[in-house]
Amino acid sequence: MMNPDRAIGAILAISLGAVLLLGIYLLTRNRDSGATAAPTPVATVAMPSPAASATATVGPPAAARGYRLAGTVVGDLAYAIIVDPQGNNQLYRPGQTVPELGVVRSVEADQVTLDGSNGAFTLRLAPGPTDTPTVPRTQPPTRLPAAVTPARSLRARSESESSP
Repeated sequence: MMNPDRAIGAILAISLGAVLLLGIYLLTRNRDSGATAAPTPVATVAMPSPAASATATVGPPAAARGYRLAGTVVGDLAYAIIVDPQGNNQLYRPGQTVPELGVVRSVEADQVTLDGSNGAFTLRLAPGPTDTPTVPRTQPPTRLPAAVTPARSLRARSESESSP
């Protein structure tokens, strides 16, 4: 009869060996299949020239000066946070009109495309102005340790106590 501790150890050793062999098999199989796989074809897309397309993206119009793209939300819903020259921010979805700029065509992670009166243009993410100047940190002054005074006893001495 085998000792239960030895039986558990043997089962663990066999299980560990099986897992290691399976891992080695999967690694070598994956490496071999990757070498024989055909390369994935890369799709090429012909970009239209600005003259050929009426909706080509151009630089922002003069009316867009002072506007800033502060942020975007991209996912199932897409929003753009646009700050106007007065510092007011507003959320816009594709299809909504930004006053004095145009209609939001698309919202991407780092830019928004708008259809303005002179064609489409792009606003890219831009940091906001800082309200406070950046000053380099200085080393805080070091504090000297406070002088330590011996504690005094506040109770009255009895006549039987000796003086120090």
